Amino acid sequence: MLYFDNAATTFPKPASVKSAVKEALLYYGANPGRSGHTLAMETAKKVFECREKAAEFFGLSQTENLVFTKNCTEALNIVLKSIGEDGGHFIISDLEHNSVLRPLYELKNRGIIDFSVAETFESEPEKTAESYKKLIRSDTKMLVATGASNVFGIKLPLSVLAKTAHEHGALFLADLAQTAGSEHINMSEMGIDFVCAPGHKGLLGPMGTGILAAEKPSVLKPLIFGGTGSYSLLPNQPEGLPEMLESGTLNVPGICGLSAGIDRVLGEGEEKIAEREINLAKILYSELEKMENITLFTQKPKKETHSGVISFVMSDLNGEETAELLSKNGVASRGGFHCSALAHRKMGTENRGTCRLSIGPMNTFDEVMRLIGIIHSLAKK
Repeated sequence: MLYFDNAATTFPKPASVKSAVKEALLYYGANPGRSGHTLAMETAKKVFECREKAAEFFGLSQTENLVFTKNCTEALNIVLKSIGEDGGHFIISDLEHNSVLRPLYELKNRGIIDFSVAETFESEPEKTAESYKKLIRSDTKMLVATGASNVFGIKLPLSVLAKTAHEHGALFLADLAQTAGSEHINMSEMGIDFVCAPGHKGLLGPMGTGILAAEKPSVLKPLIFGGTGSYSLLPNQPEGLPEMLESGTLNVPGICGLSAGIDRVLGEGEEKIAEREINLAKILYSELEKMENITLFTQKPKKETHSGVISFVMSDLNGEETAELLSKNGVASRGGFHCSALAHRKMGTENRGTCRLSIGPMNTFDEVMRLIGIIHSLAKK
């Protein structure tokens, strides 16, 4: 099957990632931080190596402020609920994933916080930043922005938004679900207070891995309480990171695989990965644009303003029907509403949905050309 569902999770995984997971199951099977024997210490060392590597990867100033989560959604919930617990106002974009919308919506429904939705402008980052700025209030606590829409691939200007937030005494959270691994991020240089990222997408790690990187850790609070391997005689949760947010046993095989995935990204380079993905997306878009019975929803992708995600529908089919037709012809895509109600309402696709083709670091030119041939044949029919 031709795999073009990388916005959901990258596949196939590199051989080095699979080897690292296997090695962890064979040689690092003890519980890190829970025992003093040699095997537990060696396992803890492998976890720390990945923590240190990931902190450096995102330009985080303190290694201990890199927290492992089970996915990006958990990381987002930790930050949003920590900041929102005491009230205040948030600003998000009209392209945000439900992992941002739903926690804030729940807090708003309980009468705890308020939030506003900023309009985004494709290929016009200055107008997007101005849209956020106009919504800032005296009680605004945080600005939140996705690195790129998971449905339409439209990027947001993270550095500018971080600066805008700080100029008004607010914090800034970047959701890198779609851009970690293909868009260089240095939190210290860019002024990003919190980064939330999945380990299983652009970082090429296994599912069940996520990252929360915090430059302002003092405002965070745990979602889950329990054993951390430290201060075991005390009834209260430890206050320092990473233990405060890592109750329970960590996903050691997943973390070892994530470490290998980050190595793979570093070895090739984020710039090179991004260049290849956007070039393939341009080829795909250009060919789809020529076909009859194909509807596209964005401009032709550009590296500065888009990721390698293209949404479309075929003839009078909806997004799910289009994806089902592709699946029957050997193509993995995603159809429907992609857990992103805001983005579909913005683009007018809330009734029909879209079929999403997402190019990842393992896709090739040959695969894209085969995909084009399949869609062309189906569209003609």
